[in-house]
Amino acid sequence: MSDFNRRELLLKGMGVAAAAAATYGLREPAGTLLHDSAHAATTPPPWNHDPSALIGPSRWTGIDPGFSTCGTGVHQSPVNIETAQVGVFRGPALQLKYDASELAIGNTGHVIEVKVPPGAEDVMQIGGDTYRLTQYHFHTPSEHTINGRHADVEGHFVHTNAAGETAVVGVRYRIGPRPNRLLETILRMAPETSGAEGRPIGEANPADLFRGLDGTRAKRGQVQVNRFYTYDGSLTTPGCTENVHWYMTYGSGHVSRAAVKHFHAVVAKFANYRGYANDNRPVQPLNGRVVQLRVGPKRHS
Repeated sequence: MSDFNRRELLLKGMGVAAAAAATYGLREPAGTLLHDSAHAATTPPPWNHDPSALIGPSRWTGIDPGFSTCGTGVHQSPVNIETAQVGVFRGPALQLKYDASELAIGNTGHVIEVKVPPGAEDVMQIGGDTYRLTQYHFHTPSEHTINGRHADVEGHFVHTNAAGETAVVGVRYRIGPRPNRLLETILRMAPETSGAEGRPIGEANPADLFRGLDGTRAKRGQVQVNRFYTYDGSLTTPGCTENVHWYMTYGSGHVSRAAVKHFHAVVAKFANYRGYANDNRPVQPLNGRVVQLRVGPKRHS
């Protein structure tokens, strides 16, 4: 019997979470994972981004009841943006007002993440809606594709408002001659141990990650995003919660080849990734959604 067939029998007889525990040699025994409800409430079951794995994206929906939307949702993210098929967004520009704050780079075991410390006044405004930045994190390669093509890195700036709604601003970075200095620092200094919070290494302003983007002005902590793609989708990691407002900048930034190589090496060491070096979810069907483009001034800084 092949290893693949053994794994399929495990899935049918034990359920995805238990089979994953048996196959991947997880830290907790399968019995703890399945029967200790108090422990399960605080420790999510393992998952990864490897499409061929038992705990990869196509299996997320069966790993845990809280992940069911990953398979049943019809407005999922990321998506492929076909530039010849976008609609027109006639709403206002995005306004981001970010403070310099303590930079502590974390490794969640799924992404490289920077949490916004308490007291930081990092705000996103679009029209009359105000959201606050809670964290920003990075995937490699990009999760969203443009005309079927990935960038090398994608940053997600996650905001929430007083009503509990989520808005994510996405920025794609490709290998190029003018690497973003703050991005270089974050990727090169990311801890290699899953779950590591990382020690503060000084102050930084997330607005600097928007420098040099076509259709975006970034200066002294204030960012005006004039040109962007927008649609409603979901979080791109389990539980894939929907009703997320997405704003993908039209322009892309630059990153160095060395930083991207290091990022992939860190991902390969994520717990339960077993050497798989990418942390992007595959693109999801639009299911009738139309991505819109706001066409504004092309000025950038």
